Amino acid sequence: MDRSRLTQLLVFALLALVSYVIYEKYYVADSTVMYEPFTKGYSLEGVELKISNEAGEISSTIVAPSIIHYADSEVTVINEPVYTMHEDNGDWIFYSKSGEINADQTSLFFPGDVNLYLDKEEKEKIAINTSELTVNFTQKTGATNQNMALEKLGFLLTGVGAVINFTDQEVEMKKEIYAEFEN
Repeated sequence: MDRSRLTQLLVFALLALVSYVIYEKYYVADSTVMYEPFTKGYSLEGVELKISNEAGEISSTIVAPSIIHYADSEVTVINEPVYTMHEDNGDWIFYSKSGEINADQTSLFFPGDVNLYLDKEEKEKIAINTSELTVNFTQKTGATNQNMALEKLGFLLTGVGAVINFTDQEVEMKKEIYAEFEN
């Protein structure tokens, strides 16, 4: 009985070794890791982030329920941001479900729908709706290749793709431009 037990163990060990060799030879992926595990970073809850310019003045503010910074990509993801760009001739206020600040912290990308408003007197207010908008902090510009609608009192402008200069309050539509005027 001891001899049969030893034979069973040897056969089992041999089968295990053959299985391991076959697996290593034919089934292990040649690529590196199939997925990257979560790496170091941090998250903040109930955030009010104030960004200053070279002169030390507050140039913009971000208010959000949470911000997550990923150390591996250095991208900062903002949940439900309310971004305010402070300008001498009125504040631009942006609303979206999410936003991403790039690694250099020079731009804010809104991957989904974004609504932005120039907060001024009623006759000078501007409302813009678009998606996939990238805001450059240093140049104070925005760019999108998606559909965009701009509304101002008695005026509607739509098109595809645009560049917005927030300081000068200028919008350059790229294509498929349509305008409506109200008398």
